[in-house]
Amino acid sequence: MIDTDLTGAGPVENLGSLVYELLDAHEDTMRLAMALAADEEWAAHLDYLRDLQRVGRECLARAGAVTA
Repeated sequence: MIDTDLTGAGPVENLGSLVYELLDAHEDTMRLAMALAADEEWAAHLDYLRDLQRVGRECLARAGAVTA
């Protein structure tokens, strides 16, 4: 669950926390929808979510390296 107390956090930390939460939500959706993967449209959407997970986490890692 996302921590809604943003006291003392800067904009970058807030954005990073939000993006990680969204990525985790996508991961949860993928896990819950695996039973639907036999459906062609769901399979394509799950592939999209996996790619989005990968790209999002790579972008966050690069952003963290830049701000460190």
